[in-house]
Amino acid sequence: MMAGTIVVQVGQCGNQLGDALFDRLYCEASGCKDMEFSSACFRRFFSTETGDKVHVANAVLVDMESKVISKVMSGQQKRSWFYNPNACVSSKQGSGNNWANGYCNYGTKMEEEIVDAVRVISDQITSVSVVLILMSSAGGTGSGLGCKITEIVKEVIPGALVINQVVLPFTHGEVAVQSYNMLLTLSSLYQNSDSIILSHNDQYQALARRLLPARSGDSVSFSEINSLISAHMAGLLLPSNTISGEEEKGEEVTSQLIELGQVVEHLVPHPGYKLLTTRMMPVVSDYCREFTNTSWEMLGKYSRQMLLQNSILDEKLTWSVKPRSELKTSNWRVSLNTCISNLVVCRGTGSRIPHIQEKFTVADIYLREKVRCMFGYSSSPFEKLEKSMFVLSNAEKNGDFLEQLIQESWAKFQAKAFLYQYESFGLGADWFNESFDIVQKVDQDYRYISYSE
Repeated sequence: MMAGTIVVQVGQCGNQLGDALFDRLYCEASGCKDMEFSSACFRRFFSTETGDKVHVANAVLVDMESKVISKVMSGQQKRSWFYNPNACVSSKQGSGNNWANGYCNYGTKMEEEIVDAVRVISDQITSVSVVLILMSSAGGTGSGLGCKITEIVKEVIPGALVINQVVLPFTHGEVAVQSYNMLLTLSSLYQNSDSIILSHNDQYQALARRLLPARSGDSVSFSEINSLISAHMAGLLLPSNTISGEEEKGEEVTSQLIELGQVVEHLVPHPGYKLLTTRMMPVVSDYCREFTNTSWEMLGKYSRQMLLQNSILDEKLTWSVKPRSELKTSNWRVSLNTCISNLVVCRGTGSRIPHIQEKFTVADIYLREKVRCMFGYSSSPFEKLEKSMFVLSNAEKNGDFLEQLIQESWAKFQAKAFLYQYESFGLGADWFNESFDIVQKVDQDYRYISYSE
């Protein structure tokens, strides 16, 4: 029997993103003509209430302000799936953009309620293989309490692997102490999470503007950014199969469902490398979706090039950036995004195309030329797209943002800026110093992947 997945939505960002994600998952499951695919999706992300066909999301909702959860819950009147009201945890006051408040204060005060909420959902599932935690890294509840919840989940469901979906703030700044909060978040998660999927607000804002060219300035909303992030995530989380054997060679063709736990174990072969990023092709606006016609060859070509250049946009690509075996120069290390491991999921008509695999199994785009690429296939189209491709990658440039993060937070730390806010909750200089050591090690590990060969 397929193992279930629990989604924990933490803070304003996590709850809004989770709401968008479950909407997509439900729409794909309920609107699919393939009953096997539909059933697999419902079993993975939803539970059915006894005596009827009401689908209840395998979700825990946590926020220290009740406003967002109340809004999410009130929206249930307009849809065909529901949240379990007994799996909601909230308080009367937020964390004030303070990681220490979320982790040290609310993490202790609310632990028992959080444990109870997680058990409400886990008791409805035969087996839990993965817990997906949706959280931000800039504020206080999503980042601080999200990190504490990661530790709680590891204790309550010790056999489950934990994936943290972490939304990174705009580089121009959302809150004054966001660099501190990001530093503390990443250092904590690196000690407790099994994998960390990064979503950069800047990148998804640029992608949203590409789809809505008439907009300018800061007119892209968070709901539009969440919609894009949830699309990237849903395409990877929905059921897909591995297929082995080639009929034309007289081999027996077998198909097996990919469990999300297998994905984590494949993508994170070493505890020093946990940072993952997502890509999707094609990305088109709603009104163009039904008229989009593309080929698997084009999707594979663009998806690989986006990966090699560390971009989630399919425009302004530099096609001279190629694997070493395809270049005549020895300067390939300068710009190539060396991969540790990849997951490639193809959805739609004719999704199992052998030459797609060739594009992602070129040995010299991988660390030490050890190809680690898992392929998933599903004939069910994603959101009316005849063909679509999703890539989840553990690669060198996933850590590019860390150097600037360390510099900004270190400058504040040296000046003792805002430290009193953290010290008031028992988080002092020693904690910061340990966090700097952890994140600097991650930065160095990713920075020198190419040179470790």
